[in-house]
Amino acid sequence: MRELSDYSAVEWLKAEPLTHGFKRARNVAIERLFRRKPAPGYDRFIADLKARKPDTIGVVIAFNTPWAIDLMTRIGKKNFVGTLVVCDNSRNPKARIEIEKICAERDVPYLALPHNPVRHPSRSHALSINWVYYNVIDVVRPKVFGILDHDLFPLETLDFAAEVAYQPVYGERRPGARGWHLWAGFCVFDRAAIERSHPDFNTDTPRWLDSGGRNWVQIYSRLDEKRLRFSKSCLRLLRSPGFDEPRPISMIDNCLHVIGASYDVHANKSDTKAYIDGIVEYIEAGGEWTDLQVGDDLTENAPIGGFFDAKHEMRGSV
Repeated sequence: MRELSDYSAVEWLKAEPLTHGFKRARNVAIERLFRRKPAPGYDRFIADLKARKPDTIGVVIAFNTPWAIDLMTRIGKKNFVGTLVVCDNSRNPKARIEIEKICAERDVPYLALPHNPVRHPSRSHALSINWVYYNVIDVVRPKVFGILDHDLFPLETLDFAAEVAYQPVYGERRPGARGWHLWAGFCVFDRAAIERSHPDFNTDTPRWLDSGGRNWVQIYSRLDEKRLRFSKSCLRLLRSPGFDEPRPISMIDNCLHVIGASYDVHANKSDTKAYIDGIVEYIEAGGEWTDLQVGDDLTENAPIGGFFDAKHEMRGSV
């Protein structure tokens, strides 16, 4: 919640500080309990990860969408600089089995997270990231770590360490009503620089901040925003081999973002998968994504949500 002095008289009359305080206490209690839950295969996963001695870890939070993990692990193995890991927050048991199989085939470390008690998409995602931070990142202690959305595909080299070589954090800046945060689908951290701030990837709804929003209080409010670089988002028209017409694609830096891959926001999911798969195959074969671009960028620094309707983005609900 916000500072008590930040609430207006009207908000006090509506008892909003009390409501926000109650929900914050509830969310903290749920998160602390969830953080202590054991994950099956945890010891083996940690031993394997430590044996790889990763300086940089990229965490992908999977959710019910094996085809997205299939594409992510293919393009990630090619373009991500560091160790890519998949932590599975799927509610569908069949999806977990399929995702684990994909990761095993590609030698990508996989961990099935404990059953998540929260169904709200943003809060569920936030709980998963907090679990991973305190049970994986804080244990393995890489120099650099970051979170990648499972449907955000790096179309060329993605080097997290380079992005935080001269600043403590990097990613997709999202403004709120009272502060800003890095989107929890693309955020990078110098671990040593932020560990004493006790990161918290929960939402901060009173400030209109989505997953990762509590890090405004923990981390971002203490930084000089003017001295930070952030990622750039835009819409680009990209062709996919085998398709007649180019389509507007949402991109963050040089990463393609499907948006809402886990939810029913696509009129034809098989068509969407085939279109993106064609782009990934072209790059796997040695092509450059820029070869597929038609015309100039449609928009610069566009908010996330350009290619498909991101109706499951949080807009104040808890």
